[in-house]
Amino acid sequence: RATSVANIGNGDSGYHVQDRWYVNESGTTGGEVTMSRATEVPSGFQYSMKFDCTTAESAVAADESWRFEQRLEGQDLYAWKKGTSDAVSVTLSFWVNATKTGTNIVRLYDNDNTRHIAKSYTVNSSNTWEYKTITYAGDTTGVFDRDANTSLQILFYLAAGSNYTSGTLATSWAANDATNAAVGQVNNLDSTSNNFHITGIQLELGSVATEFQNETHAENFSRCARYYEARTGAILFGYNMNGGGYDYSHWEFKVRKRGAPTCTGHTGTQQQVWVDSCGVYNTSDYPKWSGSSTADAEL
Repeated sequence: RATSVANIGNGDSGYHVQDRWYVNESGTTGGEVTMSRATEVPSGFQYSMKFDCTTAESAVAADESWRFEQRLEGQDLYAWKKGTSDAVSVTLSFWVNATKTGTNIVRLYDNDNTRHIAKSYTVNSSNTWEYKTITYAGDTTGVFDRDANTSLQILFYLAAGSNYTSGTLATSWAANDATNAAVGQVNNLDSTSNNFHITGIQLELGSVATEFQNETHAENFSRCARYYEARTGAILFGYNMNGGGYDYSHWEFKVRKRGAPTCTGHTGTQQQVWVDSCGVYNTSDYPKWSGSSTADAEL
């Protein structure tokens, strides 16, 4: 998508830099960050995800929260056995390097059954790489839907107002209560000196974190392209036309998309969308998409 995006602030929720990582803000946020792919890493990693606070917000309003998240499809979560007596624990592990010391929250949110569980971790030393593991108990209530839609959100908080911190942290699975979502969360956006780096994020079944599983570029590209694909500088031609009328150009995707994508292009207006291709209406002699074209099937 990009290697760096600046001035991410109020109203800028979305996918910006790293594939599949969604920046989510709620309320009217005053802080801003630059999100980037950084080379500051612990041993064994090439890049980290970095949030550099560029506009500070010393006082977080009650309705505000800053978080970045990964969204998972229900059909990929069968092995969790959620909603049964055999529900299994899962363990999250990652490396973090933050300027701000103190408590941070990572919350699992069951989108199908509006349930959640949240756990804390502590940044002990400023600007130092630290390895963290968090284990979440299995949930015997609420089966995930077996489809290609969002069933689970993994939410890493950067800041949160009192609407999310005034209760008791939901360290066991329970019906969703926002006040119990991020209790104790520090404000990583209270100074323009603050940076937050994270890498090596891994979620696995069981109560023991294992060594980070490196995968090939081809494997990861294919998985990411299922949700989002871009053609930069490509020109997709249709058939010759004379005297007006309409025609279409065809884009064959590298992999089948999660669902019918939303397609954009610099030339042409979307007419029809299929899971495997997009048609574009255009009254020029050669219908085409040029410049940068995207197909978005994100969760």
